Amino acid sequence: MSKTSPRLTPLTPAQLSGAPKTLYDAVVDSPRAQGPGRNILIREDGSLCGPFDAWLRSPGIGLHFERAGMALREETSMDAAVREVAVLTVARAWNIDFEFQVHAMVAKMQGVPDDAIDAIARGDTPRFERDDLQAAYNIARELVFQRRVTDATFAAAQKALGEQATIEVVTHVGFYQMVSGVLTAFDPPVPSVEVPAPHLDSAAMPLPIDLFEAISTTRAVRKLRPDPVSDDQINRALKLASFAPSGGNRQPWQVIVVRDADKKAKMGELYAPLWDQYAAVGRKALEGLPEEKAGPTLRALDAGDHLSKNFAQIPVVCVFVFNPALLHITDQGYDRPSVVGGGSIYPAVQNFLLGCRAEGLGCTLTTLLCEKEKEIRDLLGFPEEWGTAAFVPVGYPVGRGHGPLSRRDVSNLAHLDVFGARPMEEDPS
Repeated sequence: MSKTSPRLTPLTPAQLSGAPKTLYDAVVDSPRAQGPGRNILIREDGSLCGPFDAWLRSPGIGLHFERAGMALREETSMDAAVREVAVLTVARAWNIDFEFQVHAMVAKMQGVPDDAIDAIARGDTPRFERDDLQAAYNIARELVFQRRVTDATFAAAQKALGEQATIEVVTHVGFYQMVSGVLTAFDPPVPSVEVPAPHLDSAAMPLPIDLFEAISTTRAVRKLRPDPVSDDQINRALKLASFAPSGGNRQPWQVIVVRDADKKAKMGELYAPLWDQYAAVGRKALEGLPEEKAGPTLRALDAGDHLSKNFAQIPVVCVFVFNPALLHITDQGYDRPSVVGGGSIYPAVQNFLLGCRAEGLGCTLTTLLCEKEKEIRDLLGFPEEWGTAAFVPVGYPVGRGHGPLSRRDVSNLAHLDVFGARPMEEDPS
């Protein structure tokens, strides 16, 4: 919520009459606006915080939403702590400071443990002693990020909450996603009083992201901050990697998650001369080209220089290794480099890159260190029969990070029925 520039000019009581005044009175007279919560909801000039100021401009639906919100608060069977865990999970997913701060205060009063609230704020998975609180978190998280509830999560919720409360948790998630959308769209002003609670770092939480957008904006991000990346973030991205297609479901790859500073420093020492040689060839090829043609590649090479010089400070380097014995390589007899074996490995790497993208993390795929496989094997201790396939440095981006990709269009890549025939045209939509 904005401290200086809300998108709608807040309405004061003197400006209201008729249906908007009826809605205003319903809000200020409701239980949520009594006691210590009053100064959070009602500003010094009488205008309302949260979604209510926006709803005053459409009081017909606003009054229904106000009644629905009170019904969810006062007329449900679930424990209040269960309700607040669900709301906090939604607020965190949308990165709404005000919503999270207010409900963090309420959650504490309802007995939600501080360490669980802090974990949700960080974007980590909280661990509750109470099964009903864990069930509420799991349902809310799956609904927000996966757009579904797995059978296992639903069964656990039915057992811990019962049927009615499970329905109420799901309804809470939907209602507060709608509220979050209103807060995001209209950016209402903050309360007149300070609300102490964690500030939400938008980079620390996976983002609900459209698949097409994710694929078309996952850049090679080589400028990474040294800020810590949590185990939960890496585990979620690796979970996506595990779903990649794999012949016979053999999954012939493993991942070594390297956090140790000495190991990263040694990898950086091995990487630097390889990169310098690669970059020198690239820069040589650009000599004499005008800026508009050479510029993008030069900027990418400069970013690669940054990665090389700061390799030891990268928070995490994920090393994908593979076992050739588990691959069915159908093109190894041809008089050309074999590529088929990688089809069982690199889809997992791509899924991991997309998972990092959804977590707000920057990453890039590099294979240069595969030239130093023996040294990497000695450093990381994987078996002699295993090889290196990819190295993925991961961290929060310096600057913008991901963004639109520049690629050839489909008409230059696809052919109809036979190679060289009429090219496929891109969908103009």
